[in-house]
Amino acid sequence: MTRSEVYDALRVWLQSHGFDVGYRVQKRFWNELEGTEGERYLVIQQNGGGNPEEAITRDFFRILVLSGQNDSDINEVEDRADAIRQSMIDDYQTECIISMQPIGGITAIQTEEGRYLFDISFQTIISR
Repeated sequence: MTRSEVYDALRVWLQSHGFDVGYRVQKRFWNELEGTEGERYLVIQQNGGGNPEEAITRDFFRILVLSGQNDSDINEVEDRADAIRQSMIDDYQTECIISMQPIGGITAIQTEEGRYLFDISFQTIISR
């Protein structure tokens, strides 16, 4: 399974739960597009590797949930991050991902541009 296929599986999982509605979904890096200051983003990033075994790989990822600049409803954005984290616990399986286990809570950061960023870190078990 290639890294791109894992990113695609995570994107499909987000879409299957409707978490992508109202958000621009990106992989690897957050790239703010011109004229999208008020839009929200979901960014899927690898966050380190784990131990490969014969049939599985244990890799770490994170999903960044970003508000729009000076967003008027930060609670809605934080609630979306929490819903994503809860779904990882309750309904995590995809074609290739056997498990998504959140690591710790959701870290919140405010950017210089006036966005709020909520960081959901998790470990995956991926069928090879």
